[in-house]
Amino acid sequence: MSGQKQPQTQKQIREIRIVDLVTYTLLPPLAIIALWGLGLWFCLGLDFKCPPDWLIYVILGVATYFLLKRFAIGLVLAYKAFAPLEVRARCRFTPTCSTYMIIAIKKYGLIFGVIKGIRRLRRCKPPNGGVDYP
Repeated sequence: MSGQKQPQTQKQIREIRIVDLVTYTLLPPLAIIALWGLGLWFCLGLDFKCPPDWLIYVILGVATYFLLKRFAIGLVLAYKAFAPLEVRARCRFTPTCSTYMIIAIKKYGLIFGVIKGIRRLRRCKPPNGGVDYP
C-alpha cells in the first residue's frame, strides 16, 4: 500500500505556520501606520532643511505598495489556514487557486496578480481543471 498516492485532502493539510500569518497579516498594516506617521512628522514637524515633500511621499508610496503586497499574500494565507478542508479540496487545478494567487502576486505584483487570481477563481468549475501555473 505504500505505492499508492494519498488523496488530495491529505496533501492539503494545514501547511501554514503561525509565524507566517503574523508576518504577513499583522505586521504590514502596523508598518504602514508607523511609516506614514513618521513621514508626516518628518515633513511637518522638523525645522531643519529636509528633502522635498514629494520625495518623501514617493518613498512612502513605494513602501506602502510593497507592504500591501505582503498583506494580500497574508490574506490568502489566512484563507488557507482557516478555510474548511472540504472547501479547499474541491479545487480542480494544480496548484490550488490560493497557491496560484500567491505565486501570481509575487510574480506580477499586487494589481495584476490579484486580477490573474480572480480570473483563475472564475474558471474553477467543470469542465476546467488540470495543471496551470501563472
